[in-house]
Amino acid sequence: MSHPHTSAPSAARRLRTACALAAASATVFALSGPALAEEAPADPVIGSAQLSVAVAEDFPRVLSYTDRASGARLLGSTAPVTQVVLNGTAHAVQTEGAPVLTAASAAYTLVFPDLPGVEIDARLGVDGRTTTFKVTAVRDTEAFRVGTIDIPGHDLVSVGSSDTGAATAFTRLDPDSTRTADVFARVTDTTAAEPNPVGASYAIVNTGALAAAVESNSSYDKPSGASARDGARFWHQARRSGAETRVGVWSGQWTYRGAGAPQPESGDDLPWAKVVVTPDANADGAVDWQDGAVAFRAIGIKAPGSDRTPDRVVAHIPFNFASQATHPFLRTLDDVKRISLSTDGLGQFALLKGYGSEGHDSAHPDYGGNYNKRAGGLADLNTLLREGRKWGAGFGVHVNATESYPEAKNFSETLVDKTKPGWNWLNQSYYIDQRRDVNSGDLARRFQQLRDETDPNLSMLYIDVYYTHGWIADKTMQAVRAQGWNVATEWSEKFERASLWSHWANDLDYGGATNKGLNSQIIRFIRNGEKDVWNNHPVLGQTALVDFEGWTGETDWNAFSANIWQRNLPAKYLQQQQITRWDGNDITFTGGVRGTVENGRRTFYDNGRKVLDGDGYLLPWDGGKKLYHYNRTGGTTSWAVPGGTRAYTLYKLTDNGRVKTGTVRPSGGRITLDAVAGQPYVLYPDSAPAQTAPRWGQGTPVKDPGFNDARLGGWTKAGTVARDTDDQGRNSAKLSGAATASVRQQITGLTPGARYTASALIEVEPGKTRPTTLSAGGASVTVERSALEDRVAASDWNGTRFQRAKVTFTAPADGSVPLRIQAAGGSPATVRIDDVRIVANAPATKAGTLAHEDFEAVDQGWGPFLKGDAGGTTDPRTHIAQLHAPYTQAGWNGKPIDDVIGGAESLKSHDENSGLVYRTAPWTVPMKDGHDYRVAYDYQSSHAGAYEWVTGYDRVNGTSVETRRTPLGQQRTTGHFSETVTAGCGDTWTGLRKREDAPDGADFVLDGFTVTDLGPAAEPAACGTLTVTAPDSLEPGRPNRVTAAFANDEAADVTDARAVLTLPEGWTAEPAAPVALGTVAPGARATATWQVTPPADAAYRPYPLGASVTYGIGGGQRKLTAATTVRTLPPPPTADSWASDLDWTSAANGWGPVERDLSNGETGTGDGTPLRIGGVSYAKGLGTHAPAKVRYYLGGRCTSLTAEVGVDDVQTTRGSVQFSVLADGTEKTKSPVLRAADPAWQLTADVTGASYVDLVVGDGGDGNGNDHADWGSARFHCGN
Repeated sequence: MSHPHTSAPSAARRLRTACALAAASATVFALSGPALAEEAPADPVIGSAQLSVAVAEDFPRVLSYTDRASGARLLGSTAPVTQVVLNGTAHAVQTEGAPVLTAASAAYTLVFPDLPGVEIDARLGVDGRTTTFKVTAVRDTEAFRVGTIDIPGHDLVSVGSSDTGAATAFTRLDPDSTRTADVFARVTDTTAAEPNPVGASYAIVNTGALAAAVESNSSYDKPSGASARDGARFWHQARRSGAETRVGVWSGQWTYRGAGAPQPESGDDLPWAKVVVTPDANADGAVDWQDGAVAFRAIGIKAPGSDRTPDRVVAHIPFNFASQATHPFLRTLDDVKRISLSTDGLGQFALLKGYGSEGHDSAHPDYGGNYNKRAGGLADLNTLLREGRKWGAGFGVHVNATESYPEAKNFSETLVDKTKPGWNWLNQSYYIDQRRDVNSGDLARRFQQLRDETDPNLSMLYIDVYYTHGWIADKTMQAVRAQGWNVATEWSEKFERASLWSHWANDLDYGGATNKGLNSQIIRFIRNGEKDVWNNHPVLGQTALVDFEGWTGETDWNAFSANIWQRNLPAKYLQQQQITRWDGNDITFTGGVRGTVENGRRTFYDNGRKVLDGDGYLLPWDGGKKLYHYNRTGGTTSWAVPGGTRAYTLYKLTDNGRVKTGTVRPSGGRITLDAVAGQPYVLYPDSAPAQTAPRWGQGTPVKDPGFNDARLGGWTKAGTVARDTDDQGRNSAKLSGAATASVRQQITGLTPGARYTASALIEVEPGKTRPTTLSAGGASVTVERSALEDRVAASDWNGTRFQRAKVTFTAPADGSVPLRIQAAGGSPATVRIDDVRIVANAPATKAGTLAHEDFEAVDQGWGPFLKGDAGGTTDPRTHIAQLHAPYTQAGWNGKPIDDVIGGAESLKSHDENSGLVYRTAPWTVPMKDGHDYRVAYDYQSSHAGAYEWVTGYDRVNGTSVETRRTPLGQQRTTGHFSETVTAGCGDTWTGLRKREDAPDGADFVLDGFTVTDLGPAAEPAACGTLTVTAPDSLEPGRPNRVTAAFANDEAADVTDARAVLTLPEGWTAEPAAPVALGTVAPGARATATWQVTPPADAAYRPYPLGASVTYGIGGGQRKLTAATTVRTLPPPPTADSWASDLDWTSAANGWGPVERDLSNGETGTGDGTPLRIGGVSYAKGLGTHAPAKVRYYLGGRCTSLTAEVGVDDVQTTRGSVQFSVLADGTEKTKSPVLRAADPAWQLTADVTGASYVDLVVGDGGDGNGNDHADWGSARFHCGN
């Protein structure tokens, strides 16, 4: 839209200006007093009852602020403003006519001689102690659209060396807990002039009489350098004029129309800056920066929701990941109730990580419309939100506005830049075009969908992994603020004026010391009670996140609870008031509260009464309606209490609520309490209000599904049954004693004819056997032994042998079925049960099969499969993938295989950890000893030599044995796998293994899994293992050592054992005949060894090697088979070659994969940044992370390796590494220890005649944190 421009003011406008100026003159003279005829004309003055503000006529700038009560004065601008920078270019500026004055304001119109038609209306206004500069209108033209506005040198306030007590306080947003960003300085005759302006995020100046703080809605369209991280909301500069040095402060850039924005800013979002001027604001008899900080609260941009921060005492993260749904929404509702009961209703902030799609980091940015169905979907989510409010819990969800995953319904090539990969765990993400996302309105639309679909008690957006500052970030905040959201962030300096909580600041074990809470005393003074983004302090402390719901594998309720009482509640008590004075470790607050350190002990006072003394306290809460008592070490303590209360009722707090322990009467204004160590108590004057019954399992068909009721009141018990609470505070039902024991209840309210899955976590005491049967609706499943460890980090029971057993049934006509879990008699093994669940779902069935899974209707988990030991106890990289063609399928953006190969969902393993990825168990696929079974499925596999299908069995003692591994070759269209398994030797299972030497980025997708009982086997199962071992790469034309190791797991000796090797065509082995292993005792091992020679001209590709062992036992013959995949060596280079263009034979790296032509990134291939050392970029090279070792086969063809090595510039201050090169095992060169600030080191290594060369990176001797090591321009010099 074109904005019309008139080259000169209209006659009517000139008249209005003249009349207004004349009308204001009387006010000006009245404020200023009579002027003498010989004096120069007085500057215009505007003001309030508190301030008299002199303003300039030539530009909207304040000349001085005068406190009416004292006559004290602060200066503002002391030099004319002759230029305004528009869109990055300076333009001469003039005012059109005189300012239009009222008693409290002055209005100006700015014009630009070289930009006809461009005008800016601006206003100075005074209200109380605050003076505001504001742009009220911008008129531009099609020829020149105003984008950004800077006014360099436009001092809003200044202090000089001639001002008594002049001082400045500046700070930036800095999360490095090892330092402070605060800069305090006196302004004196010796203060040096600064050659260039310096940026600040907060700015306060003062003299001995007045202090001033400034605020601005400054927003940089494209921040960089000093303006990054909101580091130049303000500019300040010390300038010398004659004998005086003066420091002025002015606003940073404003963005009127961001690049690509469909409309400019308007209304309250037009540029503004404010100055608040105050005398002694904290009544300490002096004026300094702290008075300015107190006054700042009247003008500062305050985060929505910050008034509720002091009451959010308990932060916790219910965690769902990788389709496991370990914390269904209504399970979380029970956890919220348990927390509330155990804290007597302290406020909670529950951050739901994994509320959408398949859980955490799935299907971003589908904020709405794609809820975690396995966790209960939108209906259960809203039940949690609605009912959780009644228990003092507010909720947030983890969202991502930086990256998107292809399975997201909102994913498109318009949304993301497909050339920029991001986080890579369950799937590869891609960076969102954030500017387009904001400008198009798509971001706001997606958040609005979430707002429209969910209960208002979902009030917080935790915006993850957000790197951007400036106008894009500010527009993002505008959008969420307009919808009523509060905001939390991953990092403390992001969205600083909107964020209420930072993950890395609160999760003390997360990240490093250089990226924690904001380190500024200035900011914390102002905002201590507004947000939880701080580092620890001897008085103020800090809130911390210690979890029990699976986040980072944490499951310890006791540690979670202790953190509330030891850290959070004392910090939140102080947050209830505002800081007014901060002298070292002595801090004064409003409300008569003071915190200090006495004799090395943290101490709080409330109106003169000591309420905290070291590790013990009696803290008033809720306006004194109750008091919390806690003593970490226990014992007897005495406390002063307010007068007027005749008696206090004392309760200890449990996870079933308050338990009365006695009545305490004050004597001499004090009470004496005797506490158990670490036991929290609450005291009420007289008596406490009635407690609400928790209704465990509310919203589900099962009463008390988590056995939280100490009496197990929702269950009918038989035999020896009790609630068990283990040493981590985890609750379960314990069935013990040798007689039959059970828990049961009648389930009602089911939909007649609908299908349901009933499930429970069951653990039979490890190493023992006790058949335990789950039955519901006529269906049943039995767990005899618990041999498989729970290795899902998100599970509350990780590290134990709890696993979920399930049955599917159809609800009868009356919608009522009995549910029973029974441990058989005859065994003393203890059985524990938790998390009973009944959900409506209808998994597919297939006639004639023992098991069938198409992954289209899995209630939770991976169908018949349970996580194996791949990666240990961790967040797996396997999940049920969702179809979103074409983005999830082969061919898009170079993707080698489909994510989904049947229907809408398939089981996908993405670049999994090495080890057993998943497997069946007897209660998911019950295979009988002595029967043959056909195991079959459809699959795709991105790389040969990555995955193997394995078969094994579990022993009663808890050991597990793998009997067969079948390599799965590259299969980039859907193939079919089928093999016969003979069950025996123990509890037979089958599953997927990732090889140790698998190539980076290897994916495997499975669907249509079936197991069919083929009847009795012709031969018993072979009990033992056979493992084929070969080098990572075999050298053609030369012998290479290959072994086959047989371990006898039979109950007796095996005889006449013989091993046979199966080779690719044209390969030879020595010996050629079978290798006799003879007699092998039970538990013993025997190894056959061959020298295998591939043909000299063998192509560079994967090859299968197979082996078998036959042996005799019990008069019969049995056979074990095994296979592996090997590669021949890559052909050696024949000319000079970049290291990144050659295939290595092996690579080990301290974090993620070794990157080609990129720096070390995250856990996926290709997710690094360009190589850069000491400001120099490298197009070619390797990105590694200490400790690292990359081996190349050169075949004697090369003479030297050259490179420029060092710490990548992504590490600005941390990291120390040492590079070395080995040729056939001999060290040829070694760098000094190189650090982040060092330039690249020139590396040259003589590798003449070497067959193998290793590029090695060590950690510099101080651990490998931040050790991003680049081999810039690494090049082998070879051939002639």
